[in-house]
Amino acid sequence: MANQRPAADGAAPASPLAGWLFGGSVLVLAGVLFFGIATRVSLANDIDIVARAGISRVLRGGIPDLVDTFLLILVMFAAYAGALRALWLGFRHAFAAAAAGIVLCSLAMLPAMPLTSPDAVHLAADVRTFWLHGKWPADFSGTPDKVDDPVANEVRVFRSNPSGYGPLAYVIGGAALPFVGDSFRANLVGQKAIAGIFLLGTALAAGIIARRFGGKAAFTAGFIGLNPMMLWQYPGDGHNDSLMAFFGVVALGLATLPAWRARAGAALAGLSSALCKYALLIAAPLLAAYWFPRWRLAVAGAAAGLGLVLLLAYAFGFGPVRNGTLGPAMAVAPSNPWGVIAGLFSIEGTGQNRMVFFGYVLALGILGAVAARHPLSTGRDLARAVALVMGLFLFAAFPGFLPWYLIWFLPFAAIGGDRRQLWWAAAWSAAAFLPVLALNWQLSINRAWNIPEPVRWSVVLAWSLTLLAVWLGPRLTPGAPGVRAGAGPKPRSVRRRNLAAREGLRRA
Repeated sequence: MANQRPAADGAAPASPLAGWLFGGSVLVLAGVLFFGIATRVSLANDIDIVARAGISRVLRGGIPDLVDTFLLILVMFAAYAGALRALWLGFRHAFAAAAAGIVLCSLAMLPAMPLTSPDAVHLAADVRTFWLHGKWPADFSGTPDKVDDPVANEVRVFRSNPSGYGPLAYVIGGAALPFVGDSFRANLVGQKAIAGIFLLGTALAAGIIARRFGGKAAFTAGFIGLNPMMLWQYPGDGHNDSLMAFFGVVALGLATLPAWRARAGAALAGLSSALCKYALLIAAPLLAAYWFPRWRLAVAGAAAGLGLVLLLAYAFGFGPVRNGTLGPAMAVAPSNPWGVIAGLFSIEGTGQNRMVFFGYVLALGILGAVAARHPLSTGRDLARAVALVMGLFLFAAFPGFLPWYLIWFLPFAAIGGDRRQLWWAAAWSAAAFLPVLALNWQLSINRAWNIPEPVRWSVVLAWSLTLLAVWLGPRLTPGAPGVRAGAGPKPRSVRRRNLAAREGLRRA
């Protein structure tokens, strides 16, 4: 894989068969999503099952249903690979075709019930709590069990727990309310549609930025928006991290423009991202290191130091530093290596809190190292640095990792276009389905195949396969051209140094 803009990206055909390959691949992907997933586990099912979620509660055939679902996922990723190959080769109007393909595949997933998470049900209730009942859903006074509402009354999972999003997420979620009435299913579809729209926006914004950096707009957009994991989690399961990712990508694009007006816009977009969900704040100091390269070591040290102070305040409950939820910030999920360690050594309660604390300390170390040492001369360098920080955070330092969090990493890897990061993002998106399937069918796997703790084994396999792909993938594509050297806008200080060097050569 490589994210280099071909001469024909969106202009003239680079390959006579690329357009046909793309169209066929997208039709296969959309067909599998609609007929193989959405209509099998659709919102037409019983409301109680929808509210509780869990694909194995609908597909009750045990191992045969597990195998069928696994094979369908393989077909989806094969179609995804075909679409990416076509976009990489390039064809006329490839960017518009990528956008249309994302819309088609997103629509194919809208009829699906949330398949592997109940979060969208809680979110649909939270948005109504915020807009219609005037309560703050991220506080215990605004939990679904405290609100008399037709949607809140259907929440089953985390019913007495607050939500964990920022105010802008609830504000944007309200865009669906004029169209959905009091219907539980309609409110759920409304949140799924918003998640899908912002997935599309993230993909297109990333493509436009990648083109400015010398990459392929269509390939970048398709890499994000046609990814089966993203389609499953956003227009499918209705998670709202796509809102945060969209504003984060816009912030990156504005931050790499030379004018201070654009940088002010970048700060505003970054704030909007944090007001949806605050995960991308972890990489925010990289912007300061990019803007002020002379002080990047100071920025790295200050970011790590301030982050550690805030983390200590959070851990010990000092001052106003609070998280109004019992959600991911204090959880050790079973679907990542930290969860495997917690299970193997029976670590619970305080022990898991210490694991979370150590994970964030490790994340701060990663941030400091990348801010201090990573090349930050061009916008593409910045995108790669953000992808590296977020990718290592999720892969190695975040005990609360869940598969839909991959959108924190994937768009920046696509913009950066580094071959290893592209393989990392694509392979991890596929491998992350293994713990998802194991979690849903763990009892059937244990009984039929006599595999104890199948979730742990699936995590080990998923992380191992991802590492293998990162090592092997670039070696399997040695002929893929890289991005031209120096592509993308440079900070003023770098441009001044280059200009001075050229002047010196002329005088000599």
